[in-house]
Amino acid sequence: MCGPFWNGERFMPVKGWFTIVLGIAALMSCEGPASSLRSFGLVFVVESDPGVRLGGADVFVNGAPIGKSDSNGLLQTSIGPQSGLRLQIEHDCPVGYEDPREPKILALRKFEGLDASGPLAMEITLRCRPEKRLAAFVVRAKNGPDLPVILDGKRVALTNRSGVAHFSAWGAAGTEYVVELDTREHPRMVPRLPTHLFTLPDADEIFFVNQSFDVEKEPKRRGRRRVRITKIE
Repeated sequence: MCGPFWNGERFMPVKGWFTIVLGIAALMSCEGPASSLRSFGLVFVVESDPGVRLGGADVFVNGAPIGKSDSNGLLQTSIGPQSGLRLQIEHDCPVGYEDPREPKILALRKFEGLDASGPLAMEITLRCRPEKRLAAFVVRAKNGPDLPVILDGKRVALTNRSGVAHFSAWGAAGTEYVVELDTREHPRMVPRLPTHLFTLPDADEIFFVNQSFDVEKEPKRRGRRRVRITKIE
């Protein structure tokens, strides 16, 4: 039979000490949860321009279709816990938008999160660049009422009584536009047939055509000289 030990206050049997030692050894042998890759969500945001959401884009992960972006340009999915997995993300844009040239690559890695119970999600932005851009033109012609406005050789508008006109056109980024104010029916207006050149950037743009005209004074007509008859006697 085991004898007692003195613990400073009272005697403790050897059996009690053995139980405590086993408990401490068990605690020391316990390890925390191993670092692992947790399932997480992917939120795809499809935009035509920064901040402009676009619906109707098809998204693929490793060649498998995930779905279409909704009217808010969003599509959500989840990925299971697979360490070392490389995700190839591709998307097809709606009609009127350019498909991307290269896919996006996402590599999954093991990690240990601070909050093991919290959800994990990643937001990925996908771009669908518009094939054509809107070019809007506002013409302000001082002293230029009722003037035809010509865009790239074609008449597109007529200034009102205040010399104002507006029109629009669609074109690819980098398109150059030639805007002319036709003064051929107003021979006393200067300058004659003024021309303005604009280049469309990779964005919708408003162009302003500001032009002032002077009207030459009509030359005075000389009256017919009266013929004076001198009588010679």
